[in-house]
Amino acid sequence: MRKHLLPLFLFLAPIISFAQVMGNYGEQQKMRAPNDNIYQQNAAPLPNAQYRSIPKMAAMRDDRSIDISINALSNQRANSYTAIFNVIQVAKTTEETNNLLNTRLNAFMNDLKALGIPEADLYIDMVNFLPKYEYDASKKMFSKKTLTEIPKGFELQKNVHIRYTKPSLLDQIVTAAAKQEIYDIVKVDYYVKDQQKHYQDLRTLAFDYLKNVKEAYAKMGIQLDSAELNTAENAWVAYPGNRYESYQAFSTQSLSQSEKNDAVIQSADKPTLRFYNAVPANDYDIVVNPEILEPAIQFSYNLVARFHLPEPKPAVKTVIKKEFVLVSPSGEVKSLKIE
Repeated sequence: MRKHLLPLFLFLAPIISFAQVMGNYGEQQKMRAPNDNIYQQNAAPLPNAQYRSIPKMAAMRDDRSIDISINALSNQRANSYTAIFNVIQVAKTTEETNNLLNTRLNAFMNDLKALGIPEADLYIDMVNFLPKYEYDASKKMFSKKTLTEIPKGFELQKNVHIRYTKPSLLDQIVTAAAKQEIYDIVKVDYYVKDQQKHYQDLRTLAFDYLKNVKEAYAKMGIQLDSAELNTAENAWVAYPGNRYESYQAFSTQSLSQSEKNDAVIQSADKPTLRFYNAVPANDYDIVVNPEILEPAIQFSYNLVARFHLPEPKPAVKTVIKKEFVLVSPSGEVKSLKIE
């Protein structure tokens, strides 16, 4: 009897319908099996702590000190971008290889200039120029077949670096590249002007935040201004090129052992999807430009302040002396010693 396997689609499964709000990647992370990199319908959910954000707990110190940690994040749009395309040309001779590649590159460059990209923003980088070989099979009498490498041609590789300022221009650049059979976009780098200014702005915001914390402590009777203060800071940046992640979103049919034995299973080719996963703002006290629409350069700054409170002064014991005096009728005052 022939059996038909009915695929389960995400939009047909009621139990997974809420994932259209959460996103398929979030649903995949929740249902991911340990040491597995695909979303399986029949995988057991992981404990909540492994896929949910857990609030950080406050820490108590044994000595007379108070630690305050402040995290600041700044999301900045890139001022310019550099896309790198790889171009490969193969031909029989060195001259033919070089001429064919240069013809494609010259046409590509002309199209880029027509898009408004100046020549100063274009750069061609030589990668390698290698001979290629193939095996020639020859059969000699009373011997095995012999495979001998012989020259086949040459392979020339170059990279084209393209700098542009409008993100929407990349679609037109890709179209121009495809006209010359250039399909390999290696990467896109993001650049922002005056990085130190963004770090300085975060530092200023963090110390202003610390000032507000000190004022809040003062209202509770804890004078941090009189405490010894030590600070430490750290800064780093996350570029969009390092924040892309990949995943596979699909639901697969669960088969019994008997069904597996009776059928030849042919798995479909599941596409690998990629998306920009920005640094989340969960653990940040200060966020500049919190709403991110396009991939951004994310500057982070951390300030740790440790206040060492002075030792409390010993309490001053007040001694009350009692003295008895006798006033005579004539107005004479005499001290009386009473034990």
